[in-house]
Amino acid sequence: MKDLFSFLNEVSGNSDFKATLSERGGFITFSNSGRRGGSKFFQIGLDNILQTLKDILINIETFKNLTEYDETSWRNNGSEYFSDSVANANSTVQTKPLFSTLSKVINWANQPRLDSIDSDAKICLDKDALETTIAKLEVVADSFKPSTVIPNNTCDDTCRQIIFYGAPGTGKSHKIKAQLEGVFKENIFRTTFHPDSDYSTFVGAYKPTMEKPMDKVYAKGELISKLTEMKEGGVTYSPQKFGAKYWRSLKLLNLSDKKDILQACGMSDNYTVEFDKGVAVGEEYLACSKESRIIYSFVPQAFLNAYIQAYRKPEEKVYLIIEEINRGNCAQIFGDLFQLLDRDENGISEYTIKADADLKSFLEEELGEDNLGIKDGELCLPSNLYIYATMNTSDQSLFPIDSAFKRRWDWEYEPIKYKNTDWKIVIDGTEYSWVSLQRKVNDKILSATSSEDKMLGDYFVNPSDGIITDKVLLNKILFYLWNDVCKDGEGDIFRTKEGDKEADITFSDLYGTDKSDKLKAMMNYLQVDVAEYEGGKDMEQENLVDSASKIEVNGKSVKYINVIPYMAIKEYVSLHPEKTTQEILDIWSPFKKYSMRSWVVCNKQERDSMKPEYANYSLEINCTDGQSIWVNKDGWMHNPTKQRDTISEFIDAVNESGLGINITETFI
Repeated sequence: MKDLFSFLNEVSGNSDFKATLSERGGFITFSNSGRRGGSKFFQIGLDNILQTLKDILINIETFKNLTEYDETSWRNNGSEYFSDSVANANSTVQTKPLFSTLSKVINWANQPRLDSIDSDAKICLDKDALETTIAKLEVVADSFKPSTVIPNNTCDDTCRQIIFYGAPGTGKSHKIKAQLEGVFKENIFRTTFHPDSDYSTFVGAYKPTMEKPMDKVYAKGELISKLTEMKEGGVTYSPQKFGAKYWRSLKLLNLSDKKDILQACGMSDNYTVEFDKGVAVGEEYLACSKESRIIYSFVPQAFLNAYIQAYRKPEEKVYLIIEEINRGNCAQIFGDLFQLLDRDENGISEYTIKADADLKSFLEEELGEDNLGIKDGELCLPSNLYIYATMNTSDQSLFPIDSAFKRRWDWEYEPIKYKNTDWKIVIDGTEYSWVSLQRKVNDKILSATSSEDKMLGDYFVNPSDGIITDKVLLNKILFYLWNDVCKDGEGDIFRTKEGDKEADITFSDLYGTDKSDKLKAMMNYLQVDVAEYEGGKDMEQENLVDSASKIEVNGKSVKYINVIPYMAIKEYVSLHPEKTTQEILDIWSPFKKYSMRSWVVCNKQERDSMKPEYANYSLEINCTDGQSIWVNKDGWMHNPTKQRDTISEFIDAVNESGLGINITETFI
């Protein structure tokens, strides 16, 4: 069987509609016939095709009679049944090319059985063929998956103790979670330090517990043996005492079974009454006394559980995660374990410590006396035990970590990246940019404190839908700023601006009947940008997309013509978080030849050097490395009567570029 790449290249030679699989991405580039004046190329991802095939399979009764191409039927059914936005859009404007591409993929998966089918005219839609295609295409699609973070390789193996530190909400815990992706749950142990944490809550200690009840239930044959032993042993009132001792088992038996037991022991079956008396005594008194008995047992905590697991599974990596490590008194919590943190070049503790009698007894029972984890009564961290911790720099004064403790850890700083550019703050119908507020506030915090400790991290809030309500803004963000940042008058944040008039406000001022007005005035003072993901309110009417068409960038609707480049580049940035700002500039700068202006994208230095009238007519995109680029809104025209159709040139160039951005225009 030919691979998909080779198959598409071969069959496209005899097809009016070309289709090729990208060698470095999970998408297929396909074309129209070119009969109306030059071929145009489009792109669709393998995942998009997979979903489309699944949609056809689900609605097989509707599609099974459409094996021969009929434009009206395929356009209507695609519009109604294709749930994938890219496939749905292509089904209405590039119906025949999409049909041909789907047919080619099905033919590939079912070769040689379908080798004779002309993909431009027919498509196989039987259930077995579709299921086979879906199964094989999933394997191909998986081969293009971006490599996930493998925990064993994310950090240098010599780094067995790492503290991830940074401002609140920078994603420290999220980073650890990503690094542990794929690690078995039973090999991850978590704890959170707080002011009351101590050695016993971290390692373990003897604690009072309720003794467990006797749970063993005996079968009828076993009960016969037990009663026989009591009888032959000369126990007086043996049926009653037997009933009290084995009441749990007897309660599960019926009257006939009880009689069988008595008869088997050479006793009268009338003694079932004595059984019942004994059961009553056992249930009401003996069991109660037994279950209410308080005993002391050693209860292990997070450190000891991770320690034991590491020795039980020496071939697997085991992780102990400590959240908020500086919120507890580390000297008190670690105690003599502090000595174990010095590791040799193999990751084993250089110095062992003697376990106390209780801990020694517990570990010997769990691991065995000869296990290296407690051999000679000593503790020693194994090389496969990794300890990761998080620390908010804003809380570093709660329990200062001394230098001796610090030097035994590797440290990894998690910066603020300003990456949640789609998040919006909604105040009485007005939408503001979260990233803009984040930047403005952080600039003021840094200016006032000369420290990043109290700055707002990317995940200081985490709205599931990307919408930060005025309630969340007040009760979480501004409450934090008022109490932790501005309580001593620092930061210059709590001010309002209405026109040219500025005024100081208090936190309580934001809870009046005019709170929305005051919040907006506060946003105005801070110069927070009004959200303009779809181009903003400053776009001119002539830049609106023609009402007779619908333009989408990877399935996202575009409202304004001159924001299409912004949407395309923003989508690319979101798809490629690994790209630096400079790499993105290098990729997209050549597209300036499709604009009426001399630039499409620029960096902050270039933008600052422009005249304000040019600089301001651009949209900012925040990149994952913490820097920004700006996209020009000027120089884009669509279907003009006397000038270049620059936006069509740009759309065609992007679709043919292989960048994974698909721009579609649907005529309504």
